[in-house]
Amino acid sequence: MVQEDKKAVALEVPSTDPKPKDDKKDEKKDGKKKSAKDKEVELSEEDKVKKEELDLLALRAQDEDPGVAKMAIEAIVKELKEATGSMTSVPKPLKFLRSHYAPLIEHYTKMAAGPLKCFLADVLSILSTTMQKEGSRQSLRFRLEGTKEGITSWGTEYMRNVAGEIGEEFKLRLEKGSETTDLLDLVEEIVPFHMKHNAEVDAIDLLCEVDRVQTITSLCDEASFGRVCLYLQGLSNFAATQADKVLYLRCCCTLYLKYKEHPNALRVALKLNDTKLVSSVFSECPDRLTQKQMAFMISRRKFNHDFEDDDELKEIASGERLSQHFISLAKELDVLEPKLPEQIYKSHLEEKRQIVALDSAKQNLASSFVNAFVNAGFCKDELMTVPDSKWVYKNKEMGMMSTVGSLGALLLWGIDEGLTQIDKYQWSSDPHLKAGALLAFGLVTSGVKNECDPAWALLGEQLESEEPTCRLAAVVGLGFAYAGSCREDLLENLTPMIVDTACSVECSAMAAVSLGLIFVSSCNEEVAQAILQTLIERQAVEEALSGTWPHFFAVGLGLLYLGQQDSCEATLAALDAISHPVGKYAKLVVEGLAFCNSGDVLHVQKMLQACTEHLEEGEAFHQAAAVLGIAFIAFGEETGTEMATRSIDHILQYGELTTRRAVPIALAILHLSNPKVLVIDTLSKLSHDADQDTALGAIMSMGLIGAGTNNARIAGLLRQLASYYAKDANALFMVRIAQGLLYMGKGLLTINPLFSDRFLLDPIAFGSLAVLAHAVLHLKDTILSKSHYLLFNVVPAMRPRWLITVDEDLNELKVPVRVGQAVDVTGQAGRPKQITGFQTRTTPVLLNFSDRAELATEEYIAVTPGTVLEDFIILKKNPDYKPATGPA
Repeated sequence: MVQEDKKAVALEVPSTDPKPKDDKKDEKKDGKKKSAKDKEVELSEEDKVKKEELDLLALRAQDEDPGVAKMAIEAIVKELKEATGSMTSVPKPLKFLRSHYAPLIEHYTKMAAGPLKCFLADVLSILSTTMQKEGSRQSLRFRLEGTKEGITSWGTEYMRNVAGEIGEEFKLRLEKGSETTDLLDLVEEIVPFHMKHNAEVDAIDLLCEVDRVQTITSLCDEASFGRVCLYLQGLSNFAATQADKVLYLRCCCTLYLKYKEHPNALRVALKLNDTKLVSSVFSECPDRLTQKQMAFMISRRKFNHDFEDDDELKEIASGERLSQHFISLAKELDVLEPKLPEQIYKSHLEEKRQIVALDSAKQNLASSFVNAFVNAGFCKDELMTVPDSKWVYKNKEMGMMSTVGSLGALLLWGIDEGLTQIDKYQWSSDPHLKAGALLAFGLVTSGVKNECDPAWALLGEQLESEEPTCRLAAVVGLGFAYAGSCREDLLENLTPMIVDTACSVECSAMAAVSLGLIFVSSCNEEVAQAILQTLIERQAVEEALSGTWPHFFAVGLGLLYLGQQDSCEATLAALDAISHPVGKYAKLVVEGLAFCNSGDVLHVQKMLQACTEHLEEGEAFHQAAAVLGIAFIAFGEETGTEMATRSIDHILQYGELTTRRAVPIALAILHLSNPKVLVIDTLSKLSHDADQDTALGAIMSMGLIGAGTNNARIAGLLRQLASYYAKDANALFMVRIAQGLLYMGKGLLTINPLFSDRFLLDPIAFGSLAVLAHAVLHLKDTILSKSHYLLFNVVPAMRPRWLITVDEDLNELKVPVRVGQAVDVTGQAGRPKQITGFQTRTTPVLLNFSDRAELATEEYIAVTPGTVLEDFIILKKNPDYKPATGPA
């Protein structure tokens, strides 16, 4: 059998194909291509018939007899429409008619005007989608010359193609000043079709191209408006101008109000920072529970809204409940027990090196800050709030001021209890203890509004104190207490201190910073004029603008324009009058803060440009502000943050020493309370840098990126650094501060200013962190000198990272929720899942930087469906809920 098989294989069978096997190879070698006739051989019988039929129709369409030509064109139209039902590949009629495209156009140009010519133009418009030269816009040209009817009958792909060409043509005509009515007529036909067929994204894109995006509000229905708003919100982040951004967000607000989603309308109004719009959203909302939910949102944003005589809403928005709920959360999570600094340092885990006698007062001061950060908001600790505490006296002078001031952080939000505990220090004969009490009064009321207005009553009279330390503490305390309030009486009292040269330059600069925080994002002209005036006047006096503090005038000025983009133009022009290097610094600070969280690429490039100049170290200090400016502008947008991190990495490799020193704090700003492994590694390397300023900045930055996260990786690195820098008092001080920030609020707090699903920015939190960032740039003259109270700028940014559900009477309610990674569903079809990799927990729950929550029960529903589940959420019983019956 085997033998026979072998013979069978060996038999030679004559080939039916007369071509030799290697013909294909030869063909390739000779570079010959198959002719059209050879290709025809490959067509199936059915395709051959179809091709011959279309060839004939194409010839008949050019017939001199109008009746014959019309019938031929109608037949071609029928073929094309039947074939374009599926767009998995180019339809066969379009392929077969390719060779007739040029002759048909030639015939069309010779035809006399009339209905038949318009009819042929429609067909040529379809053929042009696959046959025209790129950029020729033939498809649109023939469509405009055609019947202008039935564009929607040709299917979505054709309309997408025409829409793209409309955008290009519209732009060109605008530049030339030509008429665009015919284009807009087409748009009015295409957009409603897209909206009816779930292609809202295409509709909005086309309307944006022709500057008619506001018309989308009349085309939405209840099913589509949610997707439209989500896309417009996403689009606003990439708008070319501030005017476009505002327009997109206003369209969202109009739609949300139209379909009674008031909390979402309020989110957009808060994003726009528009007081009138916020008031109109409240006045249009008829539902009391919804108004309460919105009052919680106002409280989270610390927005300055007048509730007139509505005491209940005023109380909710005041934030007075924060302390009570925070302590309740601590009980729930069993972290109420105070922690000592030593429990944070875990010194027994550090590698023991030869211990040298360190400045104990500095280490005690570090412990005061660590104690304040770790036990922030818990209202009790083991150092300061215990009866007959003597801890204060283990510090020296300004250290005593900061230690008493730390009570403000410990008792944060608990005004009634807090003021009583701090009160004893304000009657002290020691000016540093008294100043510390004033600082604590400001901190304890940070983020909380109280009817009695205790902060002003306690701090106001001290503005005229003969003791400079008390005056300084009162100024700083008022900035903390009234950040974002825009109070005119504070303007009258603090403005003279900015201009008054009799005040110390530190006090004047901090008055500018405090007013910047009080009028943050308000573009207040009076404050801006006062700061500009003092800068111009001081430059006339020799060395009046030298040193560290004049730079803080620039920070105060920048805070006024935080996030307000082009509103800072006049101020930037005025700063040109300052020839001193502080003028350059101020321009970059103002511009960086004005465009913060905008992702504006042009301004990032401008900042990078400022970093490229090679200057002497003394002249180049403004470059550090430019590096921070990059971080401010790119902050909050994922792709922008990634790109900015890369750019900053290049500065690290090739930049001057001044710019390198700003790199760690810029990385920290981009990743606040969001410890990413790559950033941790970069900062860890920089913490051992040969340049001490860079190393100290990196240590501080490690604390800021890990703030409130209890990140084990950073904790380990900081313990190693404590051992490494055991003999360096300054470095060890910074390591301790970073450890305190890492365990801030025992892991219940965050300092990231983004909230409401990372859509909104808290300007007070961002502004106070910007002050801290600039203080870190001048580390040796501020935090490591006598002005360590600047570290308390982290307190206004502290916020519990929680989700608390309450019932209709605002009592806490425990319900199951799913917590997982947020997924961006903008522009996705259907109803995609908004979270992934979730776990089911019971409220109250903690949310990380990129977490999102959704209810995991049908028994309760949010008072306002579609609300982002963060902070305080009011739930009500679901009227359609039917409990499960029988065995599970």
